[in-house]
Amino acid sequence: MTRKFFTAFILTLSLSAIACGAESGDKVLARVGSDDITESEVLEFIQPFGQQAMMLYATEQGRKMILDDVISMRLYALDAEDSKLGQSPEVQAQLNGARRAILAQAAMRDAIKDLTVSDDEARKFYDENPAMFKNPERVHARHILVSGDENLAKVQDELKAGKSFDVVAKEYSIDPGSAANGGDLGEFPRGMMVPEFEKAAFALKNPGDVSEPIKTQFGWHIIKLEEHIPESPIPFEQVKARLTQELKDQKTQKVLQDKAKVLEEKYKVERF
Repeated sequence: MTRKFFTAFILTLSLSAIACGAESGDKVLARVGSDDITESEVLEFIQPFGQQAMMLYATEQGRKMILDDVISMRLYALDAEDSKLGQSPEVQAQLNGARRAILAQAAMRDAIKDLTVSDDEARKFYDENPAMFKNPERVHARHILVSGDENLAKVQDELKAGKSFDVVAKEYSIDPGSAANGGDLGEFPRGMMVPEFEKAAFALKNPGDVSEPIKTQFGWHIIKLEEHIPESPIPFEQVKARLTQELKDQKTQKVLQDKAKVLEEKYKVERF
């Protein structure tokens, strides 16, 4: 069974939990004939539409719209039953398919109901895989971008005369994204800039260092280093929640895959 198959089912199981969790405090929202429409049924109806539907349901107007849709579905279902449409072979096949899917999801939820990832497990993975949890080496730099040797010479003369780098950048730089901020590019890791620019920026070591003019496809750059930030570990607490969820997803996938293999033996699967 493929990873894609199980990823889809894991998502379905997660969404199903929304509806299942509502049943304990279920509330009747409408009645069609003698049948109640409950809040858990409405949540189950919108769950395939994801977070956007949940946000809509959080508003009064959205709840009314969604409830109207559920009522319409119930009315058409009653009409189909009265018209004996459920007895057609096509609809029977669809009903059987839906029943199997619901039963499969129930069995999968049952298989992973006790699955947890402890803080110790997450910490152990973190400690054993330090390369996965690092802030990359970065530089914080400014630059002045000009086109043509004449403009470059003007900038160099201004800087040699002692004019501050940010003032010269505001006056001469043609980079629309940074000129107004004194050429400030913020922090960036390797791989974000064109190679010639990156090489020159990362070669600067001390705050205040200014590069020689660098030619790229955009023109001439003069780079000033604000800070050179070495690679550093990301603290465990910052990645704990994400890491715990990722490990839980991996466990879920393995449990479902392993059980599927056992079930194949139990029910004697043949592939043609």
